[in-house]
Parts: sequence; structure tokens; C-alpha cells
Amino acid sequence: MKYAAWLWRNTRGTRLNALVRIGIGSVQVVLGLLMVWLSKKFIDETIRTGTSCEIAWMIAFLVLTVVGRILLRQVYYYMTTVTVTRKSNALRLDLFGRYFSKHLFSEHDFHSGDITSRLTKDIDSVATVIADTLPQMVVTGLQLLGAFLLMRFFDARLAWALVIFTPFAIVIGKFIAHRLKNMTHDIREKESNIQMHVQEGVEHNAVLRSLGSEQWMTERLGTMQSELESGVQRRTKFSTVTRFMLGCAFGIGYLMAFVWGGIGLRNGVITFGVMTSFLQLVGQIQQPILTLLNMTPQVVHSTASIDRLEEIRTGDDVAGNALAVSDAPAANGEESNDAVSNGSLLNGAALNGAVLNGAAGVRFEDATFKYAKGDREIVSHFTHDFKPGTKTALLGETGAGKTTLFRLMLGFIEPTGGHVSVYAAQSNSGDKPAAAPAGNNEFPAGKATRANFVYVPQGNTLMSGSIRYNLLLAKPSASNEELRAALHTACADFVLDFPRGLDTEIGERGAGLSEGQAQRIAIARGLLRPGSVLLLDEISASLDEETERELYTRLFAASPEKTMIFITHRTAICELCDEIVRV
Repeated sequence: MKYAAWLWRNTRGTRLNALVRIGIGSVQVVLGLLMVWLSKKFIDETIRTGTSCEIAWMIAFLVLTVVGRILLRQVYYYMTTVTVTRKSNALRLDLFGRYFSKHLFSEHDFHSGDITSRLTKDIDSVATVIADTLPQMVVTGLQLLGAFLLMRFFDARLAWALVIFTPFAIVIGKFIAHRLKNMTHDIREKESNIQMHVQEGVEHNAVLRSLGSEQWMTERLGTMQSELESGVQRRTKFSTVTRFMLGCAFGIGYLMAFVWGGIGLRNGVITFGVMTSFLQLVGQIQQPILTLLNMTPQVVHSTASIDRLEEIRTGDDVAGNALAVSDAPAANGEESNDAVSNGSLLNGAALNGAVLNGAAGVRFEDATFKYAKGDREIVSHFTHDFKPGTKTALLGETGAGKTTLFRLMLGFIEPTGGHVSVYAAQSNSGDKPAAAPAGNNEFPAGKATRANFVYVPQGNTLMSGSIRYNLLLAKPSASNEELRAALHTACADFVLDFPRGLDTEIGERGAGLSEGQAQRIAIARGLLRPGSVLLLDEISASLDEETERELYTRLFAASPEKTMIFITHRTAICELCDEIVRV
């Protein structure tokens, strides 16, 4: 029942279209049965006793019936193809958006290859069932019913004899469904693993070559593909055997009708027209049953895909927090992003929540964090107040938890102990930033407070497309002047010297740029975001000393009021910061 409920829920937007196609299919069924009736009448009456005019009219009716069915079939095909594409796109867009609401770095984290497989093959499978298979099953059922009733009119005994195979087919179909679901789920998992392996091979191609691992990776892919091939072969063999058995059953049914017709003609019980029509009806009964049985595996395959898609849609969602106080549900059913009606907040909503007025601070109180798949605490009882407007350098050995602190601030993960909060600065007559306020100016760090942060991670994080596209990811409404200003602050003015400037196309992960150039463009992208807390992770690691000094000079000059927290191993920034925190 849960699969039926899921399918019904996700037919929204296609139900009217489905009803229209069912109507078109029903007319096709009527025209098919009419052609059978006209064929009998033409053979038994019109040819024998009709005038030339009557014969011409009958031929015209038969032609119109055939042409009408062909025309309706093409209209049905067009509507189905368009609907399947639209439904597939809608499901993919919805689930892609929901994926951004999942907890990062959890025990249920998905690999990118697995996500890709689910958002392609699984969605295509489900969309086909929703938009095509289900309406077709209704039409097929109507065809089966209509053909049976017309055949019963000719000979009730043989009609029931043919349909008696239906319960047998249903029992077999149920057995097939159970086996196919398990086989399909296993195949989907193997396909996801192959997708993941290939993606990692492409992404880390240079590293793998330097390690001399090309052959090992290729052989491993061959092994995985062999396992997939074996699974597909098992499913295909099973389906072939069951279809053979059903085919034999229906073949015997058609032979019964043929023998019955021959005996009837010999004894003068039926006419040649009746026999011809009856044989046509046998096909119109058996074909729908076979079609329904062939559709059963598609529906079964979709249940395995539904399970995989629901793992993305439900569970492990980022929880709402105190900042999201609106009673109005979010449009997508996830946590609310409504702005809070509070004097410390801007009057309006940002991309991911509400923005605090002025510079924001971040407070850690005995914060502890341990990854679900880890065996040690990455952050242990950490307490510190990153006051609004301060500049702080985070120092520590690799693996000490510096990046984890950033993830806690951004709400990508939640502390397993203690608290992490974001607060607004209070007015202060002194030169120093205000201390952390109390009361309702302080909110738990999470998705709703994320709009207050600018995060620039270490390394190349650019995407394929133009430089303008990469920059607009942070602020889609940014003007050319804003883009140039951000590039200048990030020491990325070199972009304007390119032949196509901001419209220069770059490859995947910034291909065509040096590491230093890609890093500076990423910094510019981050600066376009209006957050007042800058989280900067080794942003100068790929820069020379001169460029590094100039970058910090421009950065501090452009945003003196903002809170800045640097993860660094270099001393240049430490000399400029208000405090140094070791973790």
C-alpha cells in the first residue's frame, strides 16, 4: 500500500493528462472492437449480398477505423513521451533540492556516484511507471474487458476457457514480482557502485596515474561489471523462463480457438466471418494479459527505485532551530527559512534564512563533536567567543578539528555535546567589539543562521561554466560593478584581462586556471555573499608571499567591520589578527 500511496502522491500534475490519455486509449479500444465487428459483417453479409455502394461504404468505414486508431496511437505516444520527460524532470528537481537539506558528514551520507545513479536511472524508472505504465495498464484492462464481452457474445464457453488462464497468470505474476524486486535492488546497487568507481577514476585521474594504479582500477571496474552482468543475466534468465511458460499457456489458448473455429466451420455451426472475428478477439484478450504481465516487472522495478529515492527524501534531514519561528511550513516541507520578527534581524529573508544586523559573533560553549563513523572526538569541550568584528587565526595540527569547527558554525553538523550559537552585536561606545549578548539575540547555529556566514574552503571549488556563472552562484543579482569589486578585493583582477573577461569558460574544477587563480576567484565568489562572518580555510596556501600580503591588505580594508576567522598554517595572517586560538 505504501508504494500505491507514493505513486498516487506523485501523480500530481499529471492526473488530467493521464485521464485524457486514458480517454484516447479507450477510443482506440472501441475502434479496435468496432473493426472486429465490421470485419464479421463485411465477410458474412456485405460481400455476399451487398451492393457495390454498400461494399464501398463498408471499406471506407474499415479504412477510417484503421486510420483513426493509428492517429490516436501517435497522439497517445506524443503525450506520453512529453509527460514522462516532464515528470522525470520534476522528480529530479525536487529530490535534487531536498538533497541540500540532508545532514552532511553523517553515517547515512551518500556517495556522489550513488546520488547520480538515483537521480538518473531510478527517477527515469519511476517517472515511466507514473506517467506511462499506470495509464497504459488502465487502457489495457479496458481492452481486455471489451474483448472478453464481445467474444462472450460469439461463444461464452470458449471465452471463459481462454480467461481461465488469468488466475494462473496472476499467481505466477505475484511470484515473479517478489523475485524481480530483490534482483532489481541488487542490480541498482551494483550500478551505483560502478558509477561511483568511474566518477572517482575520472576525478582523481592524475593522482591514480602518479600512483601507478591505472591497471588496478581498470581490473576492479572489470570485476564490478562482471558482477553486474551476472546479476542482469540471472534476472533475464528468470524473466525469460517465466515468459516462456506464460507464452505456452496463451499459445495453447489461441490453438484452442483455431481448432474450435475449424470444427465449427466444418459442422456449419459458425460462419467464416465469425471465425475470423473470433481469432482477432483471441489476440485482443491475450495481448492485454501479456502486456499487463510485461508491465508487472516495470512496476516491481519501480518499487526498488522508490525505496532508494525515499532515502534521499526522508530521514537525516537538517532539523529546524530556534531562528525558524514562523508557523508557516516551508514550500518543500523542509525547515522554514522565514525571517524572524526580531529587532536584531534584517527586515526580510535571505537565501538560507535571516541575517543579523551588523557584525555577528559566534559562541562555543563546551562544544563536543564526534563523527558517526569515527571512533574519537574531533572537537572536545571547546569553548570560545568569536566576538563580532574580531579577526581570529585558528591554529592546530592536521586533524585537530579546525575544519570541523567551521562545519559546526555553518550548521552542516550539530554538536554531540555543548552548544554553538550565533548572535548579533549590541551597540558599544568603545573601540572593542561588543561581547556576546544575552536573551533573544542569540540563536543556535544551523541552516537558518547560515546566511550570516561567508565560507571559502581550501582548494579548487570552481564549477564548469563561465567565471561569471561561478561568481553569480553567491549572488545571482550581482551587477558587473559588484563582480569587478569582489575580484579586485580577492586579487583576481587578472580575470578582466582574459579575452572574454567574466564570460571566459572554464572546465570542470577550474580546468584552464592555475591553483592560485582558481582560489582567488573562489574568494571573490565568497565575498559577494552578504554574510558578516568570514570563514576562510587556508585561502592563501597556493599564493606567493607578495600576492598573499596584498590579498590580506585588500580584504581587511574592504571589510573592517566583519568578523573573520582564518584557518592557517602561515604566520602572515597571524600578525594581522586580534587573537590566535589553538585547537
